Amino acid sequence: MQFLNGLKDRLSFGKKHGKENPIMFSGPCVKDDDGTDQCSCTISCRTNQGKNLVVATLESRFSDEMTSYALDMAKRMDYGIIAVNAANLTHDVTSFFSTTQEELYADFKETAAKNVVPFKEKAAEMGLKFAHTTSQADVDHAISDITNECGHIEFIISENKNPAAVRDAAVNQNRIAQRLCVYSVS
Repeated sequence: MQFLNGLKDRLSFGKKHGKENPIMFSGPCVKDDDGTDQCSCTISCRTNQGKNLVVATLESRFSDEMTSYALDMAKRMDYGIIAVNAANLTHDVTSFFSTTQEELYADFKETAAKNVVPFKEKAAEMGLKFAHTTSQADVDHAISDITNECGHIEFIISENKNPAAVRDAAVNQNRIAQRLCVYSVS
C-alpha cells in the first residue's frame, strides 16, 4: 500500500502542473513626498482579474522582442503582466523510479528565475504590476492553470514556433508578427 501511495504522490493527481506558490503581483514603486521609494504590497492576480496579460514561453528566458512587445502593450492598456516559463516536462516510465524530472524542473526554475529579472525590472521602471511563475507542463496547460488561479485572462502573448513559409522567409524574417502570437481571450 505504501508503494501505491508513493506512486500516487509521484503522479500528482489533482495537483497543478508543477506550480507550488500562488501568483502574486509585485506592485510598482513610487516616490513619496520626501523622495523615497515606496513599494506597494503584493496583490494576488485574482484581484487584478480581467486586466492581466500572460506572456508565455517554452524557454527558460523571454526573447527581447517578446518582452518589449509585452511591456508596451501592458503600459498602453494598464494591465498587469504574468510571465510564465513552461518547461514541458512530461512523465515517462522512468519518472516513476527516479528524481530526474524533479531535478530538471528545479534547474529550469532556477534558471528562469534568474533570466526573468531584467523583464521584471523593466516592468517596475514602467510602473507595471508583474508576476512570474514556472510550470512543468506545456504552455497550454500552464495558461489553463493560471486562468484557474487568476480568473479571466484578457490577452496571451506567446512565441510562434512554426517557421515562416520558405517563400516568405526572406521577406518576413524580421517581422515581429512572424515570431509572436497575441491572443485575445473572450
